[in-house]
Amino acid sequence: MLKIPSLVLFDIDGTLLDLHGAGRRAFALALEEAFGWADEIEYIQFAGATDLDVLDQVFRRHHHELTPAGAEHFFAIMPHKLRETSADAEVTIYPGAIELVAQLSDDPDITIGLVTGNIESCARIKLEKAGLHGHFQLGAFGHEHGDRREIAQLALSRAEAGLAAGQSFARKFLIGDTPSDITAAHHIGATSIAVSTGHYTRPQLLDAGAHHVLDTLEFAHTIIL
Repeated sequence: MLKIPSLVLFDIDGTLLDLHGAGRRAFALALEEAFGWADEIEYIQFAGATDLDVLDQVFRRHHHELTPAGAEHFFAIMPHKLRETSADAEVTIYPGAIELVAQLSDDPDITIGLVTGNIESCARIKLEKAGLHGHFQLGAFGHEHGDRREIAQLALSRAEAGLAAGQSFARKFLIGDTPSDITAAHHIGATSIAVSTGHYTRPQLLDAGAHHVLDTLEFAHTIIL
């Protein structure tokens, strides 16, 4: 029987897990260490954002221009601060997340990856904290571009580079919890599966153009498989 390659891309925060503010606290601590700014960043909406875009917003708030060197300096500090703030943090793993990721990673015809606003090192820390690490074959991350659509495009390009000559993904899915994830899915021609486990409601996700909206990931496999 001919097997058809499929690609499933996941957001992390609000979709797979919640570290209950550990990431925001780490960001604020890293800002103070890197630039001397005591800023609790209450004005930042992290849901659907990318770390690069958030950092740019903070720089503009402080009337500075973000440079590549400044971003590199900050992102070198961030994972150390996240390890500190997440050490004793409560972690919520959303229903069905572990089972779905494990089921998909066991299927040789499915490539699974990440499309996340986190920088790569922080994404790994969060996945390790939740016991979800080791399953994802590739990803694109929040230090690589400020626009989640472009991050999704990077992930797709990396996934396609791993296919045999002449192959393509017959089916593509992007799973997330925000309108930004839905927009990113449309950008790469993927089916958008949205979960209402984050900050957005089912009606908001439907209005944003999601193809499917689920309460949890427990039944996502019925759409993908």
